[in-house]
Amino acid sequence: MIQVSQLSKSYESIPALKSLSLDVPRGCLYGLVGPNGAGKSTLFKLMMGIIEPDEGIIQLDDKSIHFGDVSYKRSLGYAPELPLLYDYLTGDEFIRFVAASKVIGTDDSIEQMNHWTTFFGMESKMPELVKSYSQGMRRKLSLMAAVIGHPRILLLDEATNGLDPESSYKFKQFLRDFCNQGGTVLFSSHIIETVELLCDRLYIIHNGTLRKQIDRTEWETYRQQGSSLEQVFIKLVGTEAGER
Repeated sequence: MIQVSQLSKSYESIPALKSLSLDVPRGCLYGLVGPNGAGKSTLFKLMMGIIEPDEGIIQLDDKSIHFGDVSYKRSLGYAPELPLLYDYLTGDEFIRFVAASKVIGTDDSIEQMNHWTTFFGMESKMPELVKSYSQGMRRKLSLMAAVIGHPRILLLDEATNGLDPESSYKFKQFLRDFCNQGGTVLFSSHIIETVELLCDRLYIIHNGTLRKQIDRTEWETYRQQGSSLEQVFIKLVGTEAGER
């Protein structure tokens, strides 16, 4: 469902991604971890067509995408690291705007909005202006915008940051169910424990390149051997940082 081949992107001659390739099959929940500046957010922005790649191929839902394409985004849900919201809309207005942009019918959009409003406990907040929202409420609204419309692919960049424990738990349970029903998720996080508990496979990227792919069975073996995924990550990234 997600295939990235030899993807490169630089900002003013400074490389953010260098010939990055990865593959996320249908029905899988894959994690993406790396230190600050590793290229995680750049990857998501490239897949969403927010910025243009220098080189490489991106395929989503078995279709190659090109900068400037719009229609493919209707089958995606994207929650950026910093929620992109409109402060002078109410929560209700913002979600209705997103639903209209995804060409969701009125009755369906109302039903879905009611479901996710209840899911995140936002009933009393949706009539208020977004500018009054706390960080956690802004995160919830961003996630609601990502999941409305029944997308087949979710691209989640640090998506649970700022959520209260109950909402974080419920949303991670939703992600697991979403993948069990054939959905596909690429989930980035700075918190190793989160991806360790949630994901099927992990991609570690550093300095814009793929450093290691690890399956759940492998990091469970680390634990049995008295180590941990976090220790492996720190050793890998720390060693390479020291070599620069």
